[in-house]
Amino acid sequence: MSKKIMLLALAVVSAALFALPAVASAAEIHWEAASLQNFTVSGPPGELRAETKPTITCESTDGSGAQTSTTTGTISLDFTGCHINVLGFTVKCRSAESKLDNTIATGGTYHLIKYVHKTTGKADENKPAILVTANTTKVECAGTTLYITGDVIGTITSPSCGGSSKTLGLAFTGTGTVQNHIEYTGVKYDLKVSSNSNHTEEKTGALVGTDTVTALAEGKLNCT
Repeated sequence: MSKKIMLLALAVVSAALFALPAVASAAEIHWEAASLQNFTVSGPPGELRAETKPTITCESTDGSGAQTSTTTGTISLDFTGCHINVLGFTVKCRSAESKLDNTIATGGTYHLIKYVHKTTGKADENKPAILVTANTTKVECAGTTLYITGDVIGTITSPSCGGSSKTLGLAFTGTGTVQNHIEYTGVKYDLKVSSNSNHTEEKTGALVGTDTVTALAEGKLNCT
C-alpha cells in the first residue's frame, strides 16, 4: 500500500472516530454548577404498574445522589408506605434490603438526556429528561414476590432549558403499564417486572410519579 493511500485511510478513520462522540453527545444535556454536587430527592405518592402484576403504591419518596459528571451520576431511593391490594386487603411491601416492612430501597445510575418520542423517533429539543438505570430490586408483599430491573425515562419539568435553579423537577408518566418515554438513541428502555429471579416471565413496567431533586448550590440546565 502506498504512503498516500495509507494517509488517506488514516484520515478517514480519524474523521470517523472524532465524529462518534459528537453524534453520541447530541442527545445529552448537562446540569452545570461551580462543582459536582451531592443532592437529595423527595416526592409525593407514586405507583409501579406491571402487566398481570399487582400495582405497588407508595406514599412518598426520599433519596440522595451524587454527580459523577455534569450529565451522569448515582442515585439511591427509599419509597415509603408501599403496598398492594389483594382481594380488598392492603398488603405491605418491602425490598429485601429494607429494614422496614413497608419501604422499598433501591438505586442505580442516571443520565441526563433529551428524550425521544417513541412515535417519531426524533429528539424533542424542548423536553429534557433523565434516564435512570435501576439495580435489580427484590420486592416482597406477603406471599407475592416481584423482581424489578431495567431502565426508566422521566421528563425534567423544571427548570426549562437554559434556566438556573437549586431544584430539578421530574415527572414519570405511563399509559397503563407502559412508560410514556421509552426510547433514546434508537434504543428502547423500560422497566421489567418478574415473579422469579431468573426473569423468565418478565412483564413491562411503568413508574408513575413526580420527584424534586435539590442540590446544595444553584445549577444551570444546558440542553445544547
